[in-house]
Amino acid sequence: MKISEFAKKSGVTVKTLIHYEKIGLLNPSDKTEAGYRIYTEKDFLTLQQIITLKFIGLSLNEIKNILYNNEENIEEMIKFQKEALEEKRRHLDTVIEVFLKAEDKIRNTGLLEVENLIDIIKITNIENKVKKQYENSENFKNRLSLHSYNINKTPWNSWCFANIVFKNNMKVLEIGCGTGKFWSENQGNLNKDIEIVLSDYSKGMLDTTRENLINLNRNFIYNNFNAEHIPYDDDSFDIIIAQHMLYLIPNIDKALSEIKRVLKKDGTFYVTTNSCEAMKELNSLVEKFDVSMGLHSNGMCERFNLENGKDILKNHFKDTDVKVLKGKIITSDVEAVVSYKSSSIKGTEILKGNKKKEFTEYIRSYVDKNGTLEITTKAGMFICKK
Repeated sequence: MKISEFAKKSGVTVKTLIHYEKIGLLNPSDKTEAGYRIYTEKDFLTLQQIITLKFIGLSLNEIKNILYNNEENIEEMIKFQKEALEEKRRHLDTVIEVFLKAEDKIRNTGLLEVENLIDIIKITNIENKVKKQYENSENFKNRLSLHSYNINKTPWNSWCFANIVFKNNMKVLEIGCGTGKFWSENQGNLNKDIEIVLSDYSKGMLDTTRENLINLNRNFIYNNFNAEHIPYDDDSFDIIIAQHMLYLIPNIDKALSEIKRVLKKDGTFYVTTNSCEAMKELNSLVEKFDVSMGLHSNGMCERFNLENGKDILKNHFKDTDVKVLKGKIITSDVEAVVSYKSSSIKGTEILKGNKKKEFTEYIRSYVDKNGTLEITTKAGMFICKK
């Protein structure tokens, strides 16, 4: 086949075939004495390979290496391209979600200013990150494993339980119940006359809780909802509990308004969070390893912590007290340390592949030199009256 016939059969332009020849990607099998290019069925099969690899996003140079130099691993390249496309799809889904919320805003208010759109984008990004982080209990478990090395052996859930005043015939709501360990570890101390509703934003997490508590011989009520829209009437609960989750809610003030609304007149809201001093030694190590990763802080915890929490809560509750539990993690378990950071919301996106390997070696080198890694823990509970 001459070039015009070959172009027509293959569905590409003559100009494209000449460019492929110029860069050494597809040379014609022969040329006539007059200089006409001659293509064969073998060339047609090669062109089909080029078109296929181009479709999945490979560059012409990458395709050339795959077809002729055998320098590139096609499986690795396909995996890389798939991950890139999946990331692009997630981004497009997020943009569409923003547009839908913007349309709702316009329908409800009749206008949409740039500041409103920026707020919608921020909220949507937070929602999607939290949804991804807690779609199951795996990241949650990885982050908890490091705390097993705390030399303060006061169990966190026992400490929290001791600071909550439960009375007969109370109605209790826990927002963001995690894996349900708070209830399984305190089952022997809990009055049977208390009605308990367990909720979580993640259906997967709520299913895990239901499985974990199935043998407790107690009729927990399970409800999957967003804390910004609590599906209960005003003055419904005597106690509301939120452990280490308020900072994950996109609109904290809106959630606090909802919590106050469904809390009874003399009810109590118990909310736990970390101090900005928590994990300071580990954060310092991360900063020295690579400050550009942005993992040298406690992430979203900074939105609501022991230091700023009281100022946020006072806008909704008349009286707020605080209890604090300090401790120290001492460990040489490199994997537990790496898992803690790599399973965080931002860490799951950054600490993977070679970066995770490099960070693991960095922590291992520190442990080999110093014997152990000591990490401050500091968390507490705000006790709020309506």
